[in-house]
Amino acid sequence: MTQTLTPPKTYNEALKRGHYYLQTVGFNGFSFQDLANDLGIRKASLHYYFSSKEDLGLALIKEYEKYFNNFTKKNAKLPAIQQLEAWLKYCYGMTKDHQKLCPIGVLTCELNTFSSKMHKSLAKFQSNQRRWAHQTLKQGIKEKAFRKNLDTSWAADIFLESIQGGLQIARLHKKPALFQKTLKGLLKSFS
Repeated sequence: MTQTLTPPKTYNEALKRGHYYLQTVGFNGFSFQDLANDLGIRKASLHYYFSSKEDLGLALIKEYEKYFNNFTKKNAKLPAIQQLEAWLKYCYGMTKDHQKLCPIGVLTCELNTFSSKMHKSLAKFQSNQRRWAHQTLKQGIKEKAFRKNLDTSWAADIFLESIQGGLQIARLHKKPALFQKTLKGLLKSFS
């Protein structure tokens, strides 16, 4: 039986399911039909909100970026080490929620199948994360949480890359604690 969802609810529910699928089976691992089945609507109804799967992908990236920007604003007044730990806690939560992966990591694995528009959107999002990590690490040096000779550009890259790899290894071994142990050790190495 097909249920009737109000337009904003349909859009939001499609995004919610899209987030789930993207982080558990990858962007290319689900279809509009999968979303329609989950929502109890016709596939054609999704085209009202997303003219193509690429449009859905762009909307998902935009939502992830919006969440990240809200996260950074909410935590901006915290000491740098607490900001980084809060982000790690959020990412650790992904491993405990159906062994989800970071959306940037998932989408990067499938990058060669995307248009340049989606590629640019993803690169912009990742650059935003990198800029935040770099600035937060610089703040941490000023607060004496990290050693003063820390190369913050390098550390920002290592921090973000370790999150990607840590989530994948935790999923592979079905051990979320591996992620937590690795990233806590990494932060300590910055001191």
